Amino acid sequence: MKTTYRPYQNEEDYWRIREFLRQVMSRNNRRDLSWHVTRWDDLFWSIKPEFERVTLEETVFIWETESGQIAAVLNPEDRGCVFLQIHPDFCTTEIEEEMIAIAEKHLTSATLDRDRKPRLWVSADSQDQALQEVLTQRGFQRMDRAGLVEYKHRCSLDEPLPDVPMTPGYTIRALGDGLELLERCYAMGLGFRKDDVNAARAKRDHPEWYRSLQSAPLYRRDLDLIAVASDGSIAAFCTIWFDDVTRTACFEPVATIPAHQRHGLARAIMIEGMTRLKHMGCKVAFVNGFSEAANALYFSIMGREHDIYELWEKIFEG
Repeated sequence: MKTTYRPYQNEEDYWRIREFLRQVMSRNNRRDLSWHVTRWDDLFWSIKPEFERVTLEETVFIWETESGQIAAVLNPEDRGCVFLQIHPDFCTTEIEEEMIAIAEKHLTSATLDRDRKPRLWVSADSQDQALQEVLTQRGFQRMDRAGLVEYKHRCSLDEPLPDVPMTPGYTIRALGDGLELLERCYAMGLGFRKDDVNAARAKRDHPEWYRSLQSAPLYRRDLDLIAVASDGSIAAFCTIWFDDVTRTACFEPVATIPAHQRHGLARAIMIEGMTRLKHMGCKVAFVNGFSEAANALYFSIMGREHDIYELWEKIFEG
């Protein structure tokens, strides 16, 4: 079927792409071979001062059929790294080639490699041989740099779940407000910046990034979980995004503060979250991991079902 592409135009396209991603998720039998809707929400709602703001009108492209149905979406996550979201009914070599050509034309100059040459990364399913052939023919190479391989873990919640482990000295509950929200911002810096107090203070002193996420359509306070130590400090946290249309959910982010690691808190808080999701009617839960330690944890909790996405790179001369 013939399709044509155009740039993202306005907020109406944001909502249409959300619906498109839900359709693709359902069509793929609740397997996240494209983005979960909450990852798209994050691109729209998040505030990340450490990254250049992605302007959707300049970086997102939509392929539509003659009747106006969305067939595919090309989008970045951060500058220079792009994703091909394609409805399985329209996935052809021709549309993949066209999407990559558009990415090369419009999305390569913003991010430069160490030699100051424009480059482009494309995320591809490790089992998608057809897309890999297209990338190879266009001069891309698979990257083998540590930390760039994305493991997409998934767990069916139709199966029995283990009991939530009890960790003496800690309590798992939903996030509060006021000063506790600031404490949660502080914990984010400690958990993902290797106990960097300066990063934690920056997160706490400018909490507007968290308030923005709390405005996202799928945010639920009862799924924004924390593990609290006996002194009242946040020791671990995870935010869960439940889409009741596809009955799927994503854990993002998940972290334990270094001073409280090796107490089983991440395992306990995730099982608590999965238990809550099951009561809500959720069918499948997802979490993405990049490090060896994170993937080992997620395999131990969620089982062996997963997909692997790799980055392919092309460096441009001149």
